[in-house]
Amino acid sequence: MRRRSPLDEHWDGGGKPLGQSRESIPLAARLALLAQIVDVFQVAAGPDAAIEEVEARSGSWFDPALVQAFRTLARDPGFWEGLRDPALEQRVRDFEPAEQRIAVDEAWLDDIVAAFGAVIDAKSPYTSGHSCRVGTYAEAVGRRVGIAGAELRTLRRAAVLHDVGKLAISSRILEKPGKLDDREWVEMRSHAAHTVDILARIGPLRDMAAIAGAHHERLDGHGYPLGLHDMLIARDSRIITVCDFYDALTADRPYRAAMPSDKALGIIKDEVGRAVDPACFSALEATVAAGLNA
Repeated sequence: MRRRSPLDEHWDGGGKPLGQSRESIPLAARLALLAQIVDVFQVAAGPDAAIEEVEARSGSWFDPALVQAFRTLARDPGFWEGLRDPALEQRVRDFEPAEQRIAVDEAWLDDIVAAFGAVIDAKSPYTSGHSCRVGTYAEAVGRRVGIAGAELRTLRRAAVLHDVGKLAISSRILEKPGKLDDREWVEMRSHAAHTVDILARIGPLRDMAAIAGAHHERLDGHGYPLGLHDMLIARDSRIITVCDFYDALTADRPYRAAMPSDKALGIIKDEVGRAVDPACFSALEATVAAGLNA
């Protein structure tokens, strides 16, 4: 059975999994959510971005009293310097009693990945379920192209985590109903690089960082963040690309309604050989035909 964490509960009751609100959310969970968002934004864009994001969500995601306490801490330059201390991770580890350290087994790692996916999708109402669906599609497509065992499990995890970098992107951009301007588009595109940076910092997930972060690379070299060409894009990344593409088209977005499967597949087919791998697209078609597009 999967563990249900209160980490995604929001002060206003709009979070998951139980819709808890205000003081019914454990204090530790309220603190952990705030700390998580502060860390993601300060790593990606600096202290000012972290402060702005936290203040924008005071009273919705975050306990206003904790936001006020954070404002006080944020005025102290030493607070931010401490977060950049190279020895910070080890100092935190030193607080943990040795007898509480537990090895992460494969099932628990799957639970951790699923929890991360829920956090990612909670960033915007338009991404609800996206990470899980892309993981499901990628697993099915991977199986059809001959991937099995531990490699298939790793592919699914990377697919679920492909958008973790969007935690560093403002919701005002993610949920904008109109076309993004040049500055906003640059910020939106940066989420792929943030995915690599975030996963590379987590030991058990480090090996899948480059795979997950390459989901917007194209075979013709016109993708991002690195502009990789055909020969440099791993098969797992190609699978995640086509699955992400399909789910993005068949789900509601701020700027358009969800497309039917046949129309979405037609759009993706036009990109085969340029952005999309032919074998991966064929496997996706077969997956959808088998009824795995729920």
